Amino acid sequence: MKRCNKNGMTLAEILIGFFIIASASVIFFQTMHRFSKETTFNSENFLASSLVEKVLEQCYQESDLNIHGMEAIGLADADGKPYSVSTYITDKETVFFSNPAITIASTPNLHHILKDNFNLKINTEKKDGFYELTAGFEWSAQSGKGQAFSSTRILSFTGEKEVLTTFALTEAVVKERLVKDIYGAPGENLETKLSSIGAQKLLIQIGCIYYSCIDWLNSNEFKNKYQQAKSLEIFTQADSADYAKCTRMYFEMARDLLHLMLSLKPNLDEALTSKSFLSGIPLPERFIVESRIQKGGLYYRQLRRIFFNCILKVAERYEQQLKHAVSQRSQRQIISRLFNINRILHANREFSEEISPAQVVSRTENFLNTIKNFCKEKDSSIYRMADQEKNFIAQNKLKENFFILRLTNELFKDIDKFVAILD
Repeated sequence: MKRCNKNGMTLAEILIGFFIIASASVIFFQTMHRFSKETTFNSENFLASSLVEKVLEQCYQESDLNIHGMEAIGLADADGKPYSVSTYITDKETVFFSNPAITIASTPNLHHILKDNFNLKINTEKKDGFYELTAGFEWSAQSGKGQAFSSTRILSFTGEKEVLTTFALTEAVVKERLVKDIYGAPGENLETKLSSIGAQKLLIQIGCIYYSCIDWLNSNEFKNKYQQAKSLEIFTQADSADYAKCTRMYFEMARDLLHLMLSLKPNLDEALTSKSFLSGIPLPERFIVESRIQKGGLYYRQLRRIFFNCILKVAERYEQQLKHAVSQRSQRQIISRLFNINRILHANREFSEEISPAQVVSRTENFLNTIKNFCKEKDSSIYRMADQEKNFIAQNKLKENFFILRLTNELFKDIDKFVAILD
């Protein structure tokens, strides 16, 4: 008999093969689904973490540039009391994602993911010298509720800074110069020449003002720097190293002058308060003291005039340098200094002898409008600061919001009072 060959598969073999393939397919698709969910969850977490970093970076930049940055960015009120924020982030719903904005036209895929889903939450607590800030996102993920949060500290304005100057004179040095200058008795004690303690204190304050001012005006350091700056000013171009050097020299002179004038403010206040003790100084020395008061006041006023002259030159030169600044860092540094200079000019415009108060107001307004237009699409932090500054000026709150403006305004008023102390 012949044996028959099997060329096909039995039904049982087909069924077994089908079940094997089906089981493998189920495992494969389950694995792929789980992998897809995990991938989606990880990508959403990565996206949320990146967005949180952008929020924190914006807070850093705002506060580093502007002492009222937390207010400008909407995280604190005018008194520095923090707000809690909860908002979506697409279509310019928050300043943190408004430049560039996340819109369906510009970023359709990102807009689809974030729209009405990723919720930004910011909680801020104000502490001594800093804000404790927690920012993050909550969203509806395929695997449930997703969230990613991060905490940091943002430094806040802590108050008035100490005024430091290398031109401050010690009381011992002032006494030594007084007995030589007023009494013609070098090496003797002031106490042996003047019995009234009140008159002694007044004389010391007058001496501090007179000698400090005249020493600065006669110093070789000031004379040489001022002459060198004037020489560089004539022939240099705005994009040259010498132009920047000249600007820096005027800036340093203005800074040193302001520090010197502010360091003398306690002497100025004390002299104005105790001027009644002038009659306790016997003649003929009182005539010499009155001469020192008059000249000291005029020298003090001259320092103020030179200060205004310097900051006006710095402002004009910075505006030219800004046109040639390439990096964003150098642009922000120049703009920040221009803000400070224009604030001082605006708050103290009645004391400027170089330009009229009306010219200062016009200058400030032009500066703020120019900065707003320049930074509208380039730097939202500076744009907000310029807008905030305009509001401060409109509400007459510029001096209220910047301690240096209150301090300089009081100082410059007292200088004029000191000049007229003998009237």
